[in-house]
Amino acid sequence: MNLEVSVDRLGDEHIQPYVELSRSEYGDSAAVSDPAHLRWKFLDNPQGPSVGIHLYDGGCLVGRMVALVRTFQYRGKLYKSGHVVDLLVHPKVRGMMALLKLVQGLKNLTGFDFYLIMAPNPAGAAVWDNFWKMQKCFDLNVLVAPLRPATIAESLGKLRTGPLQTTFDMSWQAVVHMLNGAHRIGGLVQVDRSWPNSAELEALTTNSTDGNRATGHRTPGYLDWRYRRSPVFQYEIVFLRQDGQLVGYLVTRRTIYDGLDCLFIVDAFGLPQVSSRAWMNALSEPLAGALTNRVHMAMTMGNAALNPLSSLRRLPFFSVPARLLPRKATVYAEWITTPAFDFNQQTMYIALGDSDVI
Repeated sequence: MNLEVSVDRLGDEHIQPYVELSRSEYGDSAAVSDPAHLRWKFLDNPQGPSVGIHLYDGGCLVGRMVALVRTFQYRGKLYKSGHVVDLLVHPKVRGMMALLKLVQGLKNLTGFDFYLIMAPNPAGAAVWDNFWKMQKCFDLNVLVAPLRPATIAESLGKLRTGPLQTTFDMSWQAVVHMLNGAHRIGGLVQVDRSWPNSAELEALTTNSTDGNRATGHRTPGYLDWRYRRSPVFQYEIVFLRQDGQLVGYLVTRRTIYDGLDCLFIVDAFGLPQVSSRAWMNALSEPLAGALTNRVHMAMTMGNAALNPLSSLRRLPFFSVPARLLPRKATVYAEWITTPAFDFNQQTMYIALGDSDVI
């Protein structure tokens, strides 16, 4: 075994080796085993080209992690993060030496202002905790609205409800319907499914910037790429309007997660003056659809200390304690250039849409 590491700007020539490495671990059906998904994710990002940290054994790709470009805006300036994703080492070379070489390659990363890792899988968390010792900045909040709680408990082996399962679920769903109906009353916002023009989206991005917090730079081109051009992930997007003015948007995606049918709130972004009640008003239609379609739960992960995600910290949503989560929801970050802002819950707005996994 002769392991060599290389730091490369990703191009089309890397896609097939990525596919083969992914399939060795995840099989053929995973998104990261799909060439079209990998091209979209790594090559088409309008914020800039991805950089791969590659591990080779005799010229064959046996390990990787990728720095995606994710630009953040703070006080009128843009800062480029290297959002590190897709850590994977082939089983035949998996071990301390392989991880050390990948970490050494990452230390040679250039062209970024800071490293960023969000809610890594257990293998990734071990790397950042033990090999890199990267700074743990804060934990993302996980908010869950159970829509079929007895069914969830039964499937997880936490509770045996037997013939009462349907009764329990229907009783709780009646409560959720009532809460959701209350959120829909008042006409606080008009929900529009038509994609706005670029000028409106540009104005929303500019006017939604809070000088006291860093936010992912959501340009019209980025939103189009992230939510309309994925060959695998399918999103539902609603736009919020007040008196005809575009004031925000909400993105959801229905998918299977750990064997459960879930409605994810992927992104929420808008003007600072949009009220918490208006955000719940906008979510009421997707939530009603989830109830009708027998979805198990609605959930999101992000910084719920700041609006708009803070608006979801009310029934039927519950905050899930860290000890009950199947994996860490930690944000790791470290400046490469001169620090411009602190990485904490009061200065950095992060939603699932800032990540790459849903």
